[in-house]
Amino acid sequence: MVAQRRHQHPAVFGRASTFVVTVDNPLLECYGESFLRAIDYYGLVEIEFKLDSRTQEYKLHDVNLRTWGYHSIGTLAGVDFPYLMYRDQIGEQVKPRRAIVGVKWVRAVTDFPASMIDIVQGRVGLFEYLKSFSGNLTEAVLDFQDPAQTLAEICLLPYMIYKCGF
Repeated sequence: MVAQRRHQHPAVFGRASTFVVTVDNPLLECYGESFLRAIDYYGLVEIEFKLDSRTQEYKLHDVNLRTWGYHSIGTLAGVDFPYLMYRDQIGEQVKPRRAIVGVKWVRAVTDFPASMIDIVQGRVGLFEYLKSFSGNLTEAVLDFQDPAQTLAEICLLPYMIYKCGF
């Protein structure tokens, strides 16, 4: 699965993804697979690349050998990482899978304020922002079928506003 951050906080060089979409990028797949083979790594991993605007080349930025914030996008995209890792660890065969392109993940409580800053500063248009929510979308935390989880996220808002500067 290859995914691209569309929104992040802070906007210019984010520490956290707030909106992600699965994309088709064979070049990054190749870079990632080559890197993992070179270090003989087996397991769950997130590899981040940044596009260098000066050279138009992707540069290796970060390697996370753990689950990452938006790993749950994989379930909707057809690559359920936790389940596949479980099957692998109990010795069952896991066939290669390819993520559905265009699946979106959002953490609304951080995406909305970060995107409003982008809109006010002219980095994104309001219509463009609203349109980004169409299609296959999974929310990171908010789930009205799990009110406790949703309530906990809402209760954390004042803390997040204080810590993140929104």
